[in-house]
Amino acid sequence: MATEEEKKAFLREAKQLISRGKKDFIKRTYNHPSGKRVKWIEALLDIGVTGVDQMWDETLKLTPNHYEAGPVIDNDRPHDGKILWIFKKEVNGVLTYIKMKIDNRGCVCLSFHEDW
Repeated sequence: MATEEEKKAFLREAKQLISRGKKDFIKRTYNHPSGKRVKWIEALLDIGVTGVDQMWDETLKLTPNHYEAGPVIDNDRPHDGKILWIFKKEVNGVLTYIKMKIDNRGCVCLSFHEDW
């Protein structure tokens, strides 16, 4: 579990990168617990977010109180070490799962969907 200072430092850096346009959203298909495959755009629309710009606007509103876990190891890239940060925040009345990291691209959002 991260300290309050670590949470603030990550969010400060992430928000600075996003504001400067150094950001990347991974457009992927998620595996819903029901077994259904959910495309990224469907996942955004399901929480009332109409596009990636609006998703970034919501990300800029994150605070340390939204912290859920991190830094944790990226299972898809375990050699990168503990780099993923997970937050949960209400977006349009829906609890939303947000997974991010910072790398050479800037702030990278790997997941933004309803918390299943």
